[in-house]
Amino acid sequence: MSTSELLVTSAQRDRAVEILKEMYADGRLDHTEFDLRLDKALNSRTRAELNSTFDGLVARPVPTFAPAAFTRPAPLKQYQGDGRGMGTIAHWLGYPTFFVGPALVVATAGQKNPAVRKHAVEALNFQLTATGAFALLGVISGFTHGFTGFLFPILGILWFMLTGIGGLATAASGKFRYPFTLRLIK
Repeated sequence: MSTSELLVTSAQRDRAVEILKEMYADGRLDHTEFDLRLDKALNSRTRAELNSTFDGLVARPVPTFAPAAFTRPAPLKQYQGDGRGMGTIAHWLGYPTFFVGPALVVATAGQKNPAVRKHAVEALNFQLTATGAFALLGVISGFTHGFTGFLFPILGILWFMLTGIGGLATAASGKFRYPFTLRLIK
């Protein structure tokens, strides 16, 4: 038994009808010829009968122009860096801006690179903790009539050194956590 004698399924007939509809829509068949071929496709029992509905038809229209070559879109760029450069900047922005600079880095570059965000959040938490410590020491000095005012230079030197060490440690190894820090921002 040859393949042309095999019986066709309703799915194969439906596919033939779809192809005939496409050909009619493309203008390769007029209405009368479309009706004749459609009737022949729907009443076909074997593959030979179904295939004969397409006798004399070109499979696809020959293009009169050269189609443009398909180019794949460029893949999305995934940043694979460890964020040490921008992380160092986030730590050292604490010198001129206290917590504002690290907060800006979290809001901008931290959105694109999780490693930069980790360093910037650590710097931001330290700067917020230091700002809170300076404010609390100011309130305590007010209550003690300046008796605890001698702690300001000590706290200032500690803040200055830890901010520098944080930037250097981030630039050198990429892993640094400040001691004595309240981690308010996650």
